[in-house]
Amino acid sequence: MYALEYFNSYVLFKKEYVNFKLASLNVRGIRSSTKRKALFTWLNERKCDIIFLQETYSTVDVEYIWKTQWKVKLYFSHGSNHSCSVMVLVRGDLDFELISINSDDDGRSIVMEAVVQESSYLFVNIYAPNRTQDQCRFFDQLNNNIEDCVASKELKIILGGDFNVTFDSDLDCSGGRPFTKDSIKNVQNLCFDFDLVDIWRIRNPARRRFTWRQKSPFIQRRLDYWLISDVYQDEIEMSDIIPSINSDHSAIFLQFNSIEKSDHGPSFWKFNASLVDDEDFVTLINEPKWLDEFSSVINKRLLWDLIKYRIRQVAMKYSKEKARQRRKKLSDIEASLRTCEERCNELPSARNQEELDMLQMEYDSIYEQIAKGAIIRSKATWYEKGEKRNKYFLNLETHKKAQSFQ
Repeated sequence: MYALEYFNSYVLFKKEYVNFKLASLNVRGIRSSTKRKALFTWLNERKCDIIFLQETYSTVDVEYIWKTQWKVKLYFSHGSNHSCSVMVLVRGDLDFELISINSDDDGRSIVMEAVVQESSYLFVNIYAPNRTQDQCRFFDQLNNNIEDCVASKELKIILGGDFNVTFDSDLDCSGGRPFTKDSIKNVQNLCFDFDLVDIWRIRNPARRRFTWRQKSPFIQRRLDYWLISDVYQDEIEMSDIIPSINSDHSAIFLQFNSIEKSDHGPSFWKFNASLVDDEDFVTLINEPKWLDEFSSVINKRLLWDLIKYRIRQVAMKYSKEKARQRRKKLSDIEASLRTCEERCNELPSARNQEELDMLQMEYDSIYEQIAKGAIIRSKATWYEKGEKRNKYFLNLETHKKAQSFQ
């Protein structure tokens, strides 16, 4: 039996040391340039190496622009401009070699064979249908697609995304009238045939956490999963669920054993133009000490250079402190959001729901401002009114700046 042969093949897996991080999120459409930039920024800050996105609403006409904005590796399964579509994003500095890729015609799955850090993987990103009948057909077809890929090959499988089903009506559901769909049997067949496990549930056997919420009536479900080859469970350092931005889904993360990376050196400095709208900074700069400090300098050009040099020093110090405060504020909001989300898991009251909504709006707003700042810093317009092509989209915003947080 093929499934048994595949299960037994684990003894042949070559043990490689790997260090990469995955994220998966149903984004509920990212055709808006601001929402998309906010999402890309949010993902970059979490140093995700491989990212599964669902419900992106991508179409062929936006493919060039989105690839330019992510800059490196981006793979599509297109749907329409108002439904479906899945994507896989890969960081440029990841040791990643694509071997093959298959996507369905409905924008619901991408199946990719790739070599990452000298280990062979099968990455499968899915957005399952809502209707039970459609789900049964979808998961059966997915089973066939995976079997075609792994036949006679030794691939470690990472299957992630929005499954639109729950495994356990007690642990994975809150509110409404939970029930187990018939299609869960098809998912279980996938797990049995390819020896896959729900890694988050294994690490959290009795914990109630949810990845999707509906406000009215207040319903919560765990619909998003990482199913991985059981044989390399011990390589997983972390599996987590965290609040996301601009979506009714939470993000799910998967971290493989990490290697400590060397620190980056300082990058080139450029003035943050948004500081001219900062009243505290303007007050600081308008203090008369600038001319007094260099009163002995007669040469006007030299005086101007010295003043600019001093302004640069003050601006850098001020910006670093402001960035530190912003990071702390973000960290505090993320912690509060996570605590509130867990509180809603245990007690889905109207008060808890309202508090969660307020925190989520504040969190989303901060990332919208971050996205606008990144667009301004690029000194290039995201020329998307009509989605026209502009071949140097954000080329002035370097890869290191995307990773750093000024």
